[in-house]
Formats: sequence, C-alpha cells, structure tokens
Amino acid sequence: MILHLRAAVEQLYAAPPAQFTPLRSELVAQAKSAGEKELAASIGALRKPTVAAWAVNHFVRGHADELEEFRTFAELLREAQRSLDADQLRVLGRERSKRVDALADRIAEVAAAEGQKLGAGVAQEVRDTLTALIADEDAEASVLTGSLVRALSYSGFGSVDVEDVVALGTAGDGDEYADEARPSLSVLPGGGGDTVDLEERRRAKRTAERARLQAALDVARTELRTADRQVAVLTARHEEVTEGIADLERRLATARARLEKVTGELDEAAGIRDRREQEEAAAQEALDAHDAAD
Repeated sequence: MILHLRAAVEQLYAAPPAQFTPLRSELVAQAKSAGEKELAASIGALRKPTVAAWAVNHFVRGHADELEEFRTFAELLREAQRSLDADQLRVLGRERSKRVDALADRIAEVAAAEGQKLGAGVAQEVRDTLTALIADEDAEASVLTGSLVRALSYSGFGSVDVEDVVALGTAGDGDEYADEARPSLSVLPGGGGDTVDLEERRRAKRTAERARLQAALDVARTELRTADRQVAVLTARHEEVTEGIADLERRLATARARLEKVTGELDEAAGIRDRREQEEAAAQEALDAHDAAD
C-alpha cells in the first residue's frame, strides 16, 4: 500500500514508460481506498516522463557507479570556469563532447536492453541533458533525483532552467508534501546521502557567479587599459607615418613639376638640334655640288 508521495515517485519513475500510466492509476486507487484523498490527487498529478527523461532516470537509478567519472569531470570543468583557468578550460572543453557522446551512447544501450530504443531526436535530448548536468550544479542535482519529467537543455551561458523538471515539483504550496517539491530525493554517491537544499545551493551559486563575473570584469578592465596604451602608441606611429607620406607626396609633386619643365626644355633643344642637323646637311650638299661643277 502506498501511503507516501515519495514512495509513489520511486515506483512510478522506476517503471518502463508503457507501465507509467496504468501504475499511476493503480496507486491513485490504492490511496483513495485508504482514505488518502490528497495523496491520491498528488499521485494523479505526477507527470509521465518523456522517453529521454525516462532513459536518464533509468540509468541514474540502475547505473550510479558509471556516473561517477562523468560527475567528476563535470565538477572539474565547472571549477575551471569559476577560476577562469584558460588552460584547463581548453583541455576539458575539448573532452566535453566526447564524454557526453560516450555516456549518451551508454544510456541508449541500457534503454535498448529494456526494450526502449531511442530515436535520433530522443538521443539528442539525452545529450542535451548531460551537457546541462556538466554546466550547472542544480541541473546535476535534478538529474540525480532519478525523477526527471523532461529533458534539460543548456544555451551556452547563464544557468540551466530546472524549474518544474522533476516529479515532486508538482506538489502545491501548503501541501503536506510541499517539502518534497524540490529535487531532494537521495543523492547518488558523492553527496553523502543527504538531501539537497537547492535554495541554499542557488544562493551559494549566485555568490560564486558574482565573484566570477567580478573577476572577469577586473580582467577585462586590465586588458582594456593595456589595449588603450597600445592604441595610443599605434596612433602616434600612424600620425608619424601619415606625415611622412604627406612630405613624400609634396616632394613627389615638386619632382614631377621639375620633370615636366626639364621635359619641355629637352623637347625644345631636340627641335633646335634637328633644325641644325638639317642646315648642316644642306650646306654639305651645296658644297658637294660646287666641287662637282669644277
């Protein structure tokens, strides 16, 4: 007999997709027969996970040990981002897609063994969820509940939207199960079995994010000052070269004027020479004619 919402979540989100709806109906009926109307309503409101969410949930619940290396990698990458470690970011960034693809393939393999083959679109949603897990601690905590109702996605900046992505997020304010509305099911190894206080984590994350952004701003300001100095130096050099070009252009204009003048004088002298050559030839011809007459 199900008398607790958490127990219902554990059963429902461990079940294959085809069994979710009939099992939910059965649990609702059990709660009603026990006189637990509010529990029955809460169970009835639990959303069926998408195929991608089910595949991730199934893997999280049955193959926790295989997630450890991936989670360690995720933490290393997040730490490199927080510390602005460029070398680490380059190395780990190149590894990210390989690790995401490898684990996504493994999740698809485990799902297929349960009779649920993942199409291309669903496989991409699984990869998107793993990418979001790497990028964001809240996303990781949500995945580790094993009760995702939809895939996660990460746009490449900012935080991952984890609002209403886990089963217990449907509990209403004031409900006796409202404390379970956050993804606080047992965390896999590495969390010590404690529940996850996402609000505290969000506050700590915002503080860390502000520190990271402030550090980035300080770096940007330092680099801006360096760039300003470089621009000032190059501006002075530009002006120097520009003045040099202007001086050369003035000298070139003067040289062209002189060339034009000399060219005119050369043409005039060449014309005089031609006339003198003709006069010399005529005089020679006259002399030769005179000598021949004798």
